[in-house]
Amino acid sequence: MMIDEPNRHLWRVVDAAYNRLICTECGSRLSRGPAGCTACDLANGFRYVAVEIDRPGVPPGNEHALRVNVSVVRRPSGISWREVLARRLLLPFLLDGHLPTIRQAQAVRALLDKGGTAEDLAEHLNLVWGNDDR
Repeated sequence: MMIDEPNRHLWRVVDAAYNRLICTECGSRLSRGPAGCTACDLANGFRYVAVEIDRPGVPPGNEHALRVNVSVVRRPSGISWREVLARRLLLPFLLDGHLPTIRQAQAVRALLDKGGTAEDLAEHLNLVWGNDDR
């Protein structure tokens, strides 16, 4: 029922439902199959019609950033490894209530474009947000 009406449920609930269902076309978890799997492509698109409400105490837009990062990490087909890496490493900070500024996001991209490793990015993110006492 939930996946039939994703626009009536919170995105996290829809995401959890997709995570528990198997795609009849490709055999992956629904919405996580390879690009080109019709059923997964459709489910992945429906992920974005689900309800999105910012959590209390986080900057506006944090929940959207969290949803996009989860979506990319759950279905990395067609996404560069650098972007998947950045989004995966940003998830704990987003869950903690942070939201990168445009300048901070550009700095992350620049670090990865210069050949930065996961360790370099983790160190950078910890320098930016690691000492926040939230």
